[in-house]
Amino acid sequence: MSPPPPPGPITNPFRLSLLAAAIVLMTPSAHAAATDRPVGGAAQVRPGERLSDWLLRQPEDAAGPGLAWQVPQELLAQQYLKESLLVRVEAAVRSASPEERAAREQLLSVLQSLPATGRVALGIVDPRWLQANPGQDPVLREGQRLAVPPAPLRSVTVVQPDGSFCQVAHEGGRSVLDYLSACGLGSGADWAWIAQPDGRTARAGIGAWNAEPADEPAPGAWIWAPPRRMAALADLSEGLIKFLAVQGPSPQEPTTTAPPAANAPVFAAPTVAATLPEAVASQPRPLEISGNDWGETGLLQTPSARMGVAGDTRASLTSIWPYTRLNVMFQPLDWMEAGFRYTSISNRAYEASTTGQSNKDKSIDIKLRLLKETTFVPELALGFRDLGGTGLFSGEYLVASKRWYDLDFSLGIGWGYLGASGNISNPFKLLGSRFDTRGNSSTSPGRFGSYFRGPAALFGGVQWRTPWDPLTLKLEYEGNDYQSEPQNNNQRQRSPINIGLAYRVSPKVTLSAGFERGDKFMIGLTLSSNLAASQSPKPADRPLPEFRPEAAARSPGWATTAAEIEAQTEWIVERIAPKDDVLHVWVTDSNTVYRTARVEKAIAVLHHDAPDAIKSFVFHYSERGLAVHAQAIDRAEWVAARIEALPPHAARAVSKRDYEPELARPDDTRSSPAQNTAATEAAAPETNAPWVRPRDKFTFGIAPSYGQIVGGPDAFLLYQLGIQATAEYRFTQRTWLSGAVNLRLADNYDKFTYTAPSELPRVRTYQREYVTSSRFTIPSLQLTHVGQLSSNHYYSVYGGLLESMFAGVGAEWLYRPARSPVAFGVDINRVRQRDFKQDFGLRDYKVTTGHATLYWDTGWNGVMAKISAGQYLAGDRGVTLEVIRRFDNGFVLGAYATKTNVSSKQFGEGDFDKGIYLSIPLDALLPRSSKFALGFAWSPLTRDGGARLARSNTLYELTSVRDRGAFNFAAPPDNKPRAGDNLLNFDRSP
Repeated sequence: MSPPPPPGPITNPFRLSLLAAAIVLMTPSAHAAATDRPVGGAAQVRPGERLSDWLLRQPEDAAGPGLAWQVPQELLAQQYLKESLLVRVEAAVRSASPEERAAREQLLSVLQSLPATGRVALGIVDPRWLQANPGQDPVLREGQRLAVPPAPLRSVTVVQPDGSFCQVAHEGGRSVLDYLSACGLGSGADWAWIAQPDGRTARAGIGAWNAEPADEPAPGAWIWAPPRRMAALADLSEGLIKFLAVQGPSPQEPTTTAPPAANAPVFAAPTVAATLPEAVASQPRPLEISGNDWGETGLLQTPSARMGVAGDTRASLTSIWPYTRLNVMFQPLDWMEAGFRYTSISNRAYEASTTGQSNKDKSIDIKLRLLKETTFVPELALGFRDLGGTGLFSGEYLVASKRWYDLDFSLGIGWGYLGASGNISNPFKLLGSRFDTRGNSSTSPGRFGSYFRGPAALFGGVQWRTPWDPLTLKLEYEGNDYQSEPQNNNQRQRSPINIGLAYRVSPKVTLSAGFERGDKFMIGLTLSSNLAASQSPKPADRPLPEFRPEAAARSPGWATTAAEIEAQTEWIVERIAPKDDVLHVWVTDSNTVYRTARVEKAIAVLHHDAPDAIKSFVFHYSERGLAVHAQAIDRAEWVAARIEALPPHAARAVSKRDYEPELARPDDTRSSPAQNTAATEAAAPETNAPWVRPRDKFTFGIAPSYGQIVGGPDAFLLYQLGIQATAEYRFTQRTWLSGAVNLRLADNYDKFTYTAPSELPRVRTYQREYVTSSRFTIPSLQLTHVGQLSSNHYYSVYGGLLESMFAGVGAEWLYRPARSPVAFGVDINRVRQRDFKQDFGLRDYKVTTGHATLYWDTGWNGVMAKISAGQYLAGDRGVTLEVIRRFDNGFVLGAYATKTNVSSKQFGEGDFDKGIYLSIPLDALLPRSSKFALGFAWSPLTRDGGARLARSNTLYELTSVRDRGAFNFAAPPDNKPRAGDNLLNFDRSP
């Protein structure tokens, strides 16, 4: 078949496409003509019937992966995509060499001939399954079509760079590489894009540097793999494969037993047939990465440029005499690896220890990816080891990695500990003599002026993923000669070549072993996981009320409804009040991680209980009497999204309209319910009367308590176990007294004798005295009042025992517009140091402390930044920078650094205050929903500089529901199409 002549130049193609699609939408009868050709034979669609009913009327072979649901309203977006592709191919034609121009003109012609079909993805098409799952069973509308492939699906089509089709008979067990090889492609391509007949699209690496496993192409699949030399075509590949997906299954050869259908698709592209090679291509394996002795991604002693994916976390324990290292590493972003470490030096005593403990060194590492690997460019990373603490093992490095299938090579240059052998001259010496020597890390910890100075050394190696999948072998040449070890702890090195292995016991457990320095044996254990992918089903949750499309015949009473919402969400319902056809619900204590899931549960309860007259629900969110947010849900839309699968243009998946809540006075019963209990109970059964919760002014709770101090000179772990009672008395919704008492029951504080030195007022280094002076303590006792100046301005005033070490009074103001990425707050406090017994006694030290803080939700990868400037507890002044990564499933990883106007000598070991913290929502781990989270914070050293007041009830936390991501939650994708998926956006590529 010869292609039609190339089309002429497109004049303002986007305007033309919008006009053409608009005409189609306004003229349903012209649908068949507008799409040029129908995609296949289809039985008559009966408007209003379900897909399951339609399937039961068809032959069994209709329920196959090639079944196409065509919706005229989707033509506009698909035509827009087509015109975008045409414009980009036209640009590629103009820039092509004379020998390539004809091929690209032919590709342009073929694309011009392909129609926008209006196809929408269908997931499972088994009619009985659809009847049991009505939310995945579309209701067919006027003008829609269901098209069945005109012939059995027996082949796979490879689209070649010139637009011609290479048809290959499908064979089970064959990979993408087999089909490309049959068509003479693949050897010059790095990536292949696949559109399966059911609409799934994916990208697979097929080069030596990026090979990875991919799903086997099914009969009717499309494959596109442009050569790497055709960069212009590679750049449009994602759009092209999405547009091919809307065409339905790839063209099939007509069978000899049946003539082609009259409305079978006609693709204006030259078509050739090809045969699969006899040899089956081996399935490629992904690159295997693992941690080195230091916890970094690397070989043994040396790092590589490799990194995991965002959310990866590793904890490892490695030992090679005289060093034992406990490493905890995080991957907050795809291009950043960071973490902390404890190193035990077994043959050196902790100088400050009174218990004979071996020396413990603490450090922070960070590695940044500078370049991502491509065909000819290696992955490149810059890293810093031992940024914090004593700097005993501090070093910097620049390392490159390049992969060749199962081999991964790395080569780098290191300074400091990594370059101690000095096997090359420091390249930075060309910039001046100041790079000749390096500061003494033991006396100048973490000094930025010592980076990239002194001796330098090359290091590198290779790892091989053996044919036995779990086993990876490692070989390296390291740049340290162990003749300049800290504390004069020099070690013999018989050889700079190390050899080892990593054995993956399970996806989350790896054992490592090695032979290093020519005569030392290393052993290690690594536990790994991905925080961003953690998610747990909830089989132990309370079952939701039975869903019925129709409204309840009779309401059980708003008191019963409120109790059920609280049981489902762990929120507190303050008031339920119908007004006309709207049901208003006031909730508080709603600062949970997965708000969206809980809103869905609350709507399910309201729909089950509310009478037919109620057409919408409005949730009013308040915290401590502050009206912070409101949200409206259309009841009919919510129901529709659960009884049928909707195409993208009509995907009304609960339009939750956000708006500013009406401000309430402190005594307003709308936000501060306070009615007679008897009257409330009497009114509860009436569906048109409000219900108000009778609130207890006094609340009380008891829970176990735990405290720890890690890495001190007296013992690696100092701990205390106890029991803590908390209580709160509410004078009004906005004014309350809260406090806690703690009884220490068990501990090992008999070993705790060390008090850190300080040249500043001792605001934190009396840590030992505070935790050991009394078994019975009052950690806090605080009177708080909060208020609202306008819809965006909040304030609080407070006083009492604000934390375990300080008492005083203070005030805070916060400006926080709803859904704004920016907020700003100021707090000021006059405090006095508490007595060591943590009772009501006070010491002489007084200080005024406070900060101005800017909060910025960057909107990029879940990253938020906070910058605070002000005066700290020791009277020093400076700035704290905090960077937080919040993953879609609620995990939070943060890091902070504080630099003040005190010198490094005054601050002491560590130079400046710094730390890392992690918040783990129990919802992601447990089989039952929970609004609580586990917190873990780590700082290499406790010093007095940069210390902030650790008060509770901050306004930013109280108003967290105003955050623009407050209702975000994304489950990890499973790469399966569902009825109603938009194929233009449905690309869950690796």
